[in-house]
Amino acid sequence: MKKLILTLALMSILMFSLLAEVQKVAIVKFEKNDRPSDYVYKEMTKRDFENVFKDNENLELIKIKDAEKAFKKSGFAYMGKDEARTLGTDLEADFVLWGGISSASNNEFKVQLNVYSLQTSDVFPIIFNVTKNKEDRRAMISENLLTKIEESGQAEVTKLMDIGLQHFNSKNFASAEESFSSLIQIDPQNVDAYFYLGAIKYLNKEYEASVDYYLQGLEIDPENVNMLDFLSKSYLKMEYYEEAVDALEQIAAIDENNKEIWYRIGNIYSEIEYYGDAEAAFRKALEIDENYSEACQALGVLLYDQELYDDAIQPLLSASQAFPDVDHLQKKLAKCYLKTGKLDDAIQQYKSVLVEQPENVNAYMNLAGAYRVTGQNQEALNTLLQLKNINPELPKVYLRIADIYLVMKDYGKTIQMADKALELDANLYDSYMIKAQVKFEQGYKKYEKFLWYEEEYKDKSRYYGEAADQLVEDRDRVKEEAYNLFLEEEALLNKAQGMTSDPSVLKEIKNKKATLQQLKSATKPGGF
Repeated sequence: MKKLILTLALMSILMFSLLAEVQKVAIVKFEKNDRPSDYVYKEMTKRDFENVFKDNENLELIKIKDAEKAFKKSGFAYMGKDEARTLGTDLEADFVLWGGISSASNNEFKVQLNVYSLQTSDVFPIIFNVTKNKEDRRAMISENLLTKIEESGQAEVTKLMDIGLQHFNSKNFASAEESFSSLIQIDPQNVDAYFYLGAIKYLNKEYEASVDYYLQGLEIDPENVNMLDFLSKSYLKMEYYEEAVDALEQIAAIDENNKEIWYRIGNIYSEIEYYGDAEAAFRKALEIDENYSEACQALGVLLYDQELYDDAIQPLLSASQAFPDVDHLQKKLAKCYLKTGKLDDAIQQYKSVLVEQPENVNAYMNLAGAYRVTGQNQEALNTLLQLKNINPELPKVYLRIADIYLVMKDYGKTIQMADKALELDANLYDSYMIKAQVKFEQGYKKYEKFLWYEEEYKDKSRYYGEAADQLVEDRDRVKEEAYNLFLEEEALLNKAQGMTSDPSVLKEIKNKKATLQQLKSATKPGGF
């Protein structure tokens, strides 16, 4: 899903750049086909071609003598694509030309040339007439030959971009990279080519290479917001947090009303525990939009985690009203009320609301949360059961009930309620979090039993012979059971992780996995 979102974002910013690099042209074989053409042939090869190309800023003519020498040295008797490619590569040319001139009348001569492009491997003909008049002849060469080569270069830029995009959108990244790399060779100022090359490296998880391409693109267009955005994402993947923030702050300086950028900056600072900077970033987002619910949630959770309960109440209250289904916000808000001595007032407020609005779902949830945080689990359960009777199709009520049963260590009912919530809404990550916690607690209990066996085994005065063998068997069995439960927990956490983008939840999952790795290592089957 993330790759699809990224692909759509990349497709939305396509533009074409103009040809910028000087292209080298080699005329490897130009012949006269009859005697009347002799004079014009000599003028064209000795003076005309050189003079016309000299005045052109985009095309450079390789010395005709050097090109003809390379052709003679090659031994080619025929010119085709393969021969042109070989000669062009040797001469470091972008275009290879060959053909001839023949008389059409006493003062008119027909020039026929084949042009091979080393970038696209295409051959196209150019045919035009010239006269013995020097000025007219050179004008015709410029108008017909140079102009068409330049137009073909422009067309190559467009063609390579089109081909690159087709491969990119088909996820044929190797071919797309080849096209965009060729595009840069003929148009090194093409910002879009650098952007897509960076994107290809990003999608292939070659983050350092993606950064290199983005930085090259930004040298050309320093205020390219899309480039800065994905540069920040690449830095994040490399865990270069300060560099990622710097890229986002450049966007914020360009787009002063971009609240989402400050929200992202706040999340990065929060991740690396720069809490003061994180709070400042979230508050800047709220200065831009005081009703920005995601920033309220992030700020409330940040303050809560620092035990700044009084400061956390207002943003958590706003967030819980905006996201009534986010279970952990209700719990955090209730604890803030408890820690600040305001919980009794909150409970009375919730009860008053229910008197006037007996079917108010949020009031039931808030009241149950208040009971839950004070350890009044039965009152919390009774409140939620009332809500279930009123609204039996509400998935969140089963999650809350599952949470209460989890506290009560009734694991069977916990799993039953979590599964019921999933039956009503298969996308609830909370259910997998609760089920994962069940597996953790069951596994940890087995782990503690394993540690007890380990300690007992040290007492050789009690455990020897059959008794020692039995203890080892029991120890190994409970160790394996613990390990398998931890594996089940890991699978459930992975499911939950894939179903949420909530930074605080993802951080919680990350911490759980860190603990889990240690427990898996301690209980992994094998030696001791």
